[in-house]
Amino acid sequence: MIDVAQKPNHGCLYEIRQKGQREPCYVVVPDTKDLVKSHLMFAVREEVEVLKERIAELMERINQLEVENTYLRAHASQDTLAQLPAAGSKPAAQAQGPPPPVS
Repeated sequence: MIDVAQKPNHGCLYEIRQKGQREPCYVVVPDTKDLVKSHLMFAVREEVEVLKERIAELMERINQLEVENTYLRAHASQDTLAQLPAAGSKPAAQAQGPPPPVS
């Protein structure tokens, strides 16, 4: 929450109350655009950090699944492997009737 406490000659004095903090923080900003830009940049930086952490978690999970896949394929019977769809191919669609004639 940002409240304008007063308007000095050389900018605006803002009272900033952060979640979980009891005491407000006071900031003098010469231009309101600078304050908005600062808040946006801070929010973007926080979001980037969260996304970097999530990407790292997902990459770790991918690596784990690849190891499991390699192990399972190495220990599966040939009959079982033959039943698996080829990598990158789509499962065969069920036929709903005869194919159209080719001209």
